[in-house]
Amino acid sequence: AAGDISAAVVDNDPHPELAGHRGGYSGLARLSSTHRSDNLFVPAYAGMNLELLFDGVEDEGARLFEPRKAPMSVERLDEASAMLYQPPTPHWRVESWSTFRVVEPHYVDFHFRAVPRAETFENGLMGLFWASYIDTPEDLGIRFVADTPRGHRWIRHHSPSHGVESTHRHEGDTYLITEPDIEQRRFMHSSYSPWRYAEPYYVGVSHGMMYLLMFEDDPRIRFTQSPSGGGQRCPAWDFQYLASDYRVDESYEFSARLVYKPYSDHQDVVHEYAQWQRARSEPA
Repeated sequence: AAGDISAAVVDNDPHPELAGHRGGYSGLARLSSTHRSDNLFVPAYAGMNLELLFDGVEDEGARLFEPRKAPMSVERLDEASAMLYQPPTPHWRVESWSTFRVVEPHYVDFHFRAVPRAETFENGLMGLFWASYIDTPEDLGIRFVADTPRGHRWIRHHSPSHGVESTHRHEGDTYLITEPDIEQRRFMHSSYSPWRYAEPYYVGVSHGMMYLLMFEDDPRIRFTQSPSGGGQRCPAWDFQYLASDYRVDESYEFSARLVYKPYSDHQDVVHEYAQWQRARSEPA
């Protein structure tokens, strides 16, 4: 806990002591605030859960969802941070480290690093996918700044159904995964929306609270969503990281910040991102 918020970081084992959290979901099992004590996430599932490893070719669900089941451990680093470690997975051979740190007054800082240990991905593409299952928000959609014919504008997008218009690409993202068949679309990583994002953040609103996820400005990051990923009226507000032309034993990493506080307006979102960027540019 720090400031207004408290969080629980778990590995992919079941944790029934956390309101019946099921196995197969790691990351943030719980996120709550002094402004809202209920868990933001569906209690049985999680948020910022490393869900999939993919290459746009493999379609065997057990292999794609390997991070859910492969051995993983959690280590508490200090009072405010914890790290998940997953040794090289059985099929994809990806080793990864995920660090979560709660920061006053209402932030969770996230850093991820992965090292592929073998040439297992087709087409040179190593894709990683995180899911956040939101518990019955009043609005199933997400909001972001899009590149439109009328310039950069805030839009709200709500996927019409799971696997349809689910992925929003960076305006500078040129990588195209081959259009999948109907069965493949359920994985969402290559079902594209008509919108490209122009700023590296998106926000959802749940019970008056903002769930704002901000990234480094990197075209390898993609936003993804499902209106029913966590069950009826429980959307998934997700993201992906794509490393094209990946190299074995090379490190791939990025940082993000989650903001969880009462929602006011889009200007507050812009302010939070600018503040994070200033803090990141200051000397350590």
